Amino acid sequence: GTIVYGDSKIDFLTEDYKDIDSHVIAARITAENPDEGFKPTSGTIERIKFQSTSNVWGYFSVGANGGIHEFADSQFGHLFAKGPTREHARKSLVLALKEIEVRGEIRTTVEYLVQLLETDEFKQNTIDTSWLDGLIKEKSVSVTQPPHLVVTSAAIYKAFQHINEVSAELKGSLAKGQVSLSEISNMNSFPIEIAYLDTKYPFTVSRLAPNLMNLEINGQNIQVKIRENPDGSLVANFGGVPHRIVAMDEPLGLRLSLDGVTVLMPTIFDPSELRTDVTGKVVRYLQEPGAQVEAGQPYVEVEAMKMIMPLKASESGTITHDMSPGSIISAGDLLASLTLKDPSKVKKIVTFDGQLDIDDVEILDSGVESVEYALAGFAQDVEKAAASSLDSFDDLSAASAFVSGAIENYLAVETQFDGLLLDDVVQALNKANKDDLDVVIDLNMAHQQLAMRNKLILAMLRQVETFGDRFGIRSMPDDLMASIEGLTQLKSKNYGEVTLSAGAIIRESKIPSFEDRKAELRNLLVSEDKAALAYSASLSAGVDLLSALFDDADEAVSSAALEVYVRRVYRAHSILDIHTSKIEGQLTANWKFQFADISPEESPIRHGQITVVKDFASASKSMPAMVAQMTAEVADNLVDDFVNFLHIAQVASSDESANAANYESLFRENKASLEALKIRTANVLVPAVPKTPRYYSYPQCQGSGYEEDVLRRDMRPTFHHLLELGRLTANHDLTRLDAVGKNAQVYLGTENMARPVRGGPPQVVFVRALSHSSDVATSGGATRALIQGLDELERALSDSRVSETASSRVFLHSLPELETTPEEVAKTYTDIMDKLKSRFATRLLKLKVDEIEVKLRLKATENGKETIKPVRLIASSMSGEWLKVSAYNEYPDKITGVTQEFCSLGTDQMCTFDPYGTSNVVQTKRAIARRVGSTYAYDFLGLLEVGLVDQWDTHLKQLAANDITRATEAMPTSLFSSDELILDDSGELIRGSRPIGTNKVGMVAWHTTMKTPEYPEGREVVFIANDVTVQSGSFGVSEDDFYYAASEYARKLKIPRVYIACNAGARIGLVEELKPKFQVKFTDPANPSKGFDYLYLNDEDYLELDEGVVNAEKCPEGYKLIDIIGSNHGIGVENLRGSGMIAGETSRAYDEIFTLSYVTGRSVGIGAYIVRLGQRVIQMKQGPMILTGFSALNKLLGKEVYTSQDQLGGPQVMHPNGVTHEVVDNDQEGVKAILDWLSYVAKDADALPAVRESADPVERDVGFMPTKTPYDPRLMLAGTPEASGFFDKGSFKEYLSGWGKSVVTGRARLGGIPVGVIAVETRLVEQRIPADPANPDSREAILPQAGQVWFPDSSHKTAQAIRDFGNSENLPLMIFANWRGFSGGTRDMAGEILKFGAMIVDALREYEHPAMIYIPPHGELRGGSWVVVDPTINLEQMEMYADVDSRGGILEPPGICEVKFRKQDQLTAMHRTDNELVILDADLDNCMVDSDALELKKKIKEREELLLPLYTQVAHEFADLHDRSGRMKAKGVVRDVVSWPKSREYFHYRIKRRIVQDDLVAQLMAADENLSNADAVAVLKEKFGGGDFENDKEVLKYFSENEATIQSSIVDTRKAAIRAKIDELEAML
Repeated sequence: GTIVYGDSKIDFLTEDYKDIDSHVIAARITAENPDEGFKPTSGTIERIKFQSTSNVWGYFSVGANGGIHEFADSQFGHLFAKGPTREHARKSLVLALKEIEVRGEIRTTVEYLVQLLETDEFKQNTIDTSWLDGLIKEKSVSVTQPPHLVVTSAAIYKAFQHINEVSAELKGSLAKGQVSLSEISNMNSFPIEIAYLDTKYPFTVSRLAPNLMNLEINGQNIQVKIRENPDGSLVANFGGVPHRIVAMDEPLGLRLSLDGVTVLMPTIFDPSELRTDVTGKVVRYLQEPGAQVEAGQPYVEVEAMKMIMPLKASESGTITHDMSPGSIISAGDLLASLTLKDPSKVKKIVTFDGQLDIDDVEILDSGVESVEYALAGFAQDVEKAAASSLDSFDDLSAASAFVSGAIENYLAVETQFDGLLLDDVVQALNKANKDDLDVVIDLNMAHQQLAMRNKLILAMLRQVETFGDRFGIRSMPDDLMASIEGLTQLKSKNYGEVTLSAGAIIRESKIPSFEDRKAELRNLLVSEDKAALAYSASLSAGVDLLSALFDDADEAVSSAALEVYVRRVYRAHSILDIHTSKIEGQLTANWKFQFADISPEESPIRHGQITVVKDFASASKSMPAMVAQMTAEVADNLVDDFVNFLHIAQVASSDESANAANYESLFRENKASLEALKIRTANVLVPAVPKTPRYYSYPQCQGSGYEEDVLRRDMRPTFHHLLELGRLTANHDLTRLDAVGKNAQVYLGTENMARPVRGGPPQVVFVRALSHSSDVATSGGATRALIQGLDELERALSDSRVSETASSRVFLHSLPELETTPEEVAKTYTDIMDKLKSRFATRLLKLKVDEIEVKLRLKATENGKETIKPVRLIASSMSGEWLKVSAYNEYPDKITGVTQEFCSLGTDQMCTFDPYGTSNVVQTKRAIARRVGSTYAYDFLGLLEVGLVDQWDTHLKQLAANDITRATEAMPTSLFSSDELILDDSGELIRGSRPIGTNKVGMVAWHTTMKTPEYPEGREVVFIANDVTVQSGSFGVSEDDFYYAASEYARKLKIPRVYIACNAGARIGLVEELKPKFQVKFTDPANPSKGFDYLYLNDEDYLELDEGVVNAEKCPEGYKLIDIIGSNHGIGVENLRGSGMIAGETSRAYDEIFTLSYVTGRSVGIGAYIVRLGQRVIQMKQGPMILTGFSALNKLLGKEVYTSQDQLGGPQVMHPNGVTHEVVDNDQEGVKAILDWLSYVAKDADALPAVRESADPVERDVGFMPTKTPYDPRLMLAGTPEASGFFDKGSFKEYLSGWGKSVVTGRARLGGIPVGVIAVETRLVEQRIPADPANPDSREAILPQAGQVWFPDSSHKTAQAIRDFGNSENLPLMIFANWRGFSGGTRDMAGEILKFGAMIVDALREYEHPAMIYIPPHGELRGGSWVVVDPTINLEQMEMYADVDSRGGILEPPGICEVKFRKQDQLTAMHRTDNELVILDADLDNCMVDSDALELKKKIKEREELLLPLYTQVAHEFADLHDRSGRMKAKGVVRDVVSWPKSREYFHYRIKRRIVQDDLVAQLMAADENLSNADAVAVLKEKFGGGDFENDKEVLKYFSENEATIQSSIVDTRKAAIRAKIDELEAML
């Protein structure tokens, strides 16, 4: 009855207490570390997660992104749990504490409180204050997780962190324009080491998917699936259980929160190990071994990046040196060890070698997912993935769509990399995906796993081959075939196996069904003549199919099939008789034959027999009957030699694995009978429907007799003989490769080597084929056959078993008999090969074809009887000359039919016969050159000849296209000849010859004569080339001397000099004979770590040396070495002197003659310098120019920064910076580029320009019209298909296109006259400055450059081009001037725009040839840009012209109006010319009322504002009228105004007149040194008489018609000058 909330008194002694119905337990949340005795912690708090409930309430004094500083109270939160009972409140508090998450740098007591609340004492409420103290003291309450779970979780976190860090680093690098992505591989597979409880756990992590990884330790694999929550925590599923992981790296180690339990994993540090954190070299140790070192005291000095720095000890102790002074060190290397004063600081860490207590549960079950992840570049079992993924599809449509999608996924990546430089691809991807760089990383990650992706695609293609049986189909879906077709388009060898497999499926899909082909062949057998059918070219694919009709129900068909089969297989032989019969009911054919290419009188009659059996059992049973039948057939003419053949054709399929052995045992059992019958070879055919039947051959000479020759397996019986495979096996181990053609065989031959060689034995790919076409000796047939052979080679070289340096040889045996003579066919073949070499040169080089053989069969008559005369035509590079053509008669052995000897056609027959020999010197050298991506130096001569043929062919076609009457014109004979330049014994350079490959100096040169379209009579050029096969093409003293002599030789003759570069820079070496002899004087022999004093030789070794090999002084041990000199010249600094010599020579050559360099392979150091010193450079894509190799730079930098030489000096570097003028893909293109460049160049330094007959009429109008809006200036020069350009069609060639893009430079022809061209880019372009891979902080810079403006790079380019055109190219110069000025901003002023602009003036002032400056339509030339091209710079050579619609002035109209026609001037003009303003002005002048005047002024103001835009245009027009061509001509600043449509004709005759006139002027000035240029011109003008001397056509006509008169006048002038000189000298006496 007491009121609870009333105010009545309570008697506590007598009244009963009310039952307690509410219990509260409070928990303080403190920033204390329970593992360290509740030591307070401080730091930031990233996140506090707590949600109050009806039972638990709490508050916190800090929030997210807050913190606990070191001076604050450690409590920052309080929780209160309420419940009807104490136990209820306790449980509520436990649940609440488990839900709390505090993340940050601090430690909390949350987990400890949970364990505390779970103790029995707390549950039973038997606690007091001393109880807690006891728990803390005894550490009886602790929070733990199983160690292996902790370690695995830590590894997962570290791996996840590593992946994110690498990804972020890569994206940051890409964002800066860096292109190196080598770290991607470190993101997918990497080691992780975890140390816990004094145990080290070494994991290897492999990513299986974006969110799936595999941890491998001691052979145990743990798959982990990871998901990152928005709060940054990880949910990792492994061992079948999900775990929540939160971790933070702290100075003391890793703090890991695993499923709510915090574990500290301290960093293990061994203070007894002193390691370096820099890369460099040990200079000296600062204490003796065994000395005491204090903590913080320097103990060693190291040299890094040219600085000396001390390293300090981390602890005190006794030091022991682990390296010697002078040692090269890398970061992390152990330099010294300490025996610590306090040994307790060292902990012994053991490496875990057992199995983790974690279940291995496979997470990735779906094969489809595995395929997707493998395509993305993640590690997968691809064979399993391919099989299991397709097992999940029940219908063709879904399976086909899946495979097609996988292939398209593969192609989407690889087509972006195929055939391109990796850096270029990354750069393009980076630009296209700058807002999503993950795409760039993903694509590159996939591409880096190309080997695995290829295996996946191959596995899937193998599955596709089973679709027919799996889904019961005869043809594949079109979408799938289209995708597979895409695989065949990949070109790089990296895709070789994929393209081969895809191509096989494509070909198989195009073949009609087996039953359809069989039915068609059956009809032919019934309707066609058997002999004619056997010789039909269309039967090639059906020969093997004939065997399917051997057991046809119609005996006529089966008999015909067997006869046609025999006739076809033995087509190359003369079959004398053939008949069929039955042996014990089994179809048999017997025939007599002779070798057709041996005289019938000399060729023995041979017998053949083929018996059709059901299976092996039938063959065994019928063997006696077969032998009996054969015995009866050969009884009349059995010879002593093994010349007969036995065939068995089985018609039932059988176990392929047993076929060979079964029949071998059968033949060996009947060996005596077979030998009695003189059986040379026994053959077996076994069907493999619907595929090609299997063939097995058992030669009598194989093994102990009639053992299988595995090389002949699956080869038609006569193939081995017809393809001359015996020649291959003499010196090569053969591996058969897949071939496409039914009549072709491809073999990989590996040379038999007596001893191992570096890089493995040389390899040769042999393509051997038969032809049943009679047109092989014609151009069309030869082309088709060669293409087929090259296609086979292309596929073969894609095989992974074929090395990069393998050469190849093609052999074709044409079986039809031809009615011609050996001489005629040899001449035809030579002509055809010349054309084929020209047409297919690039492919022949790429496929490394060293020999092409064609064996023809010619009809002949001997002793009144028809016979076959074999002729062999060979195009071979084996002797050194590239594919040199020769022809031979053949003489086969009458028994074996194998050619005994080849005799060359002609009167002086030389007869030889060798099997295919092992690599000779030339082949070995050729392989070395190929290994470095180049061509053997001597082979360039052949390429030059091929290039000339191609150049003439193109030229003649152009002439014929314009004039059909010239279609029959032929190119000159003997287009190319060369003499090798050789240093004789006296050191003089002479023209001669020597066997190719015998040079001992790594530099060669030739004096060549080439008949070109410009010089049909021939021109001379000196070629100098590095021979990379001699000491890697390095420059020693001998090479330097030779290069100098050859270059000087060219200078003396004043003829062009071309340098072909592929080298290793200056040669380095040591005196090798001293290496095994020198001794070391150690400071302390007992302790070598103290270093050494000097090197010495003992008395005996020193006295054995020649005088001068070393400089030494006597010491107790012998002779102390002071200098090592050596006996060989050319191993050290003397090579640098030579390098300086040839550098100076090259610079001198550029000034005096035409110099051109072609970089065919890597060119290093001085090799790169002399390329640049020659100025004009053509670079092959695989020919970097570098100063130091990328590996050496990586070592210097201490990390893998550069991944290839291309990053340092490849075309992507050298083309944009202006070193390289032109980039080519291969050496044939390089040779073509050389010849193209030479075609613009005069034959010698003093000659007039090289004029080529032009098919493009000079008189035609220029069709392309430049516009006011930006356009491509190249169209103005070269034209479009619809509108012709200024120059001859197809003659303009741009150079330096990658550099200074706001200017276009190149060479072209104008009416056949070569001209140097400079034009102006009117569009916006970009200059790219790449990021430096060596500096991670450097960024790529993309600098926009406006059109019609000179920038530093384009100014330099202009000056360089002018110098190149003038220096010995002797080119007239045509500048299409369209510049608004120079860029004068701060960046460009700092970029030396003034310097490079001034260089343009210098180059023009020195120009010695006609220079025409022409302002094209809508072009303008203003300010400083006019100044640097004004003709007054060089009045003798420069002339300026302008189009009617061009402009020239100081400023553009808007600019000049800002200064000279400002707003007030415009208003004045407005008031003068606008009628309304005139009236308003008059009204204002007459107005007497102020208010009216204000109104009038207002109207005037409004009128002015209305008209001001218009009058601004009027002002601009007024200013523009000052800039037009009429004023330019009136002021004499341009010579003439030339209309653009007629400009081509005008400038052709103007340039031609100037060339002729300048030559005559030069002759006059040479005749009389007192004549000036103007005087000489005046003399010519006086000779011309009263005509129009400004009319170029008339003047040219006069010069041409009066050449003799003018030359006579020049002679008279010379005589007069001499007389005047004599008179002057006499007067002086």
